[in-house]
Amino acid sequence: MDTLIISEERNILHVFNKGYTVDYTFYDSKGHSIDGGVLESNKEKFNNDLVIKEIISMFQDTIKFSSPYLYLEGEKAEGLLDLIEMEDSKNNQKNIYEYINNAEAQDGYDLNIDK
Repeated sequence: MDTLIISEERNILHVFNKGYTVDYTFYDSKGHSIDGGVLESNKEKFNNDLVIKEIISMFQDTIKFSSPYLYLEGEKAEGLLDLIEMEDSKNNQKNIYEYINNAEAQDGYDLNIDK
């Protein structure tokens, strides 16, 4: 199940609990991904509330994510999740474009393209 948790700073944590696996991604208030990963369990299925608390505590030193939290789950999370994914995709495309432009501007840049 998809769960979005929005912090007081408007940072967003997306948690997708698949039972024995949990995918998580932190986004800033603009919908750009900050960090993420996957947690796996060999013993039992993840409890959604406990795993969310654990993920937040793992990143408390690096990502500002304080309460009160706004929780959106299931269908309530879908619209915002779609917007976040579109914005993050646009941001990644922009970053790739800028990287290529910066690489072209550097001396010694060599690009071999077979035509």
